[in-house]
Amino acid sequence: MIRREAKDRGGYILILRLDRGGSIPVGKLGRISFEKGYYLYVGSARRGLSGRIGRHLKKRKTFFWHIDYLRNEADKVIALPIRSSFKDECDLAGDLDEIAEGSIPGFGASDCTCESHLFRMTESPLRSPRFIDLLLDYRIRRLDKILS
Repeated sequence: MIRREAKDRGGYILILRLDRGGSIPVGKLGRISFEKGYYLYVGSARRGLSGRIGRHLKKRKTFFWHIDYLRNEADKVIALPIRSSFKDECDLAGDLDEIAEGSIPGFGASDCTCESHLFRMTESPLRSPRFIDLLLDYRIRRLDKILS
């Protein structure tokens, strides 16, 4: 089980900080108004999780996903990988929607039925007990459920 769950695949959360608000063109979604604050993007990679995250952390690249446009404007970005053999990207997005202050409709959700995969918080999610608890559930506690 540990070997299966430790493979380079799974989901991730990108935390992006915008020090100022503004309107940003986001591919086919058009111009979107973003407030100052923190944005949490949920993504997945069925293989090559490290490479996908590495690509998202770079500024200079060909824009392909919605997140590429926001990443280009972000003042700070960190990535939190969640290695997993489960397809739980949409579950994670739904759980983040419960604790976030808002979301950007359609963002990052063009290949699923979710309303969004991008969520907004005024304060750093890393200082939020609810966010930390959610992250622990996906990174650690679900493994205990598999073993039980």
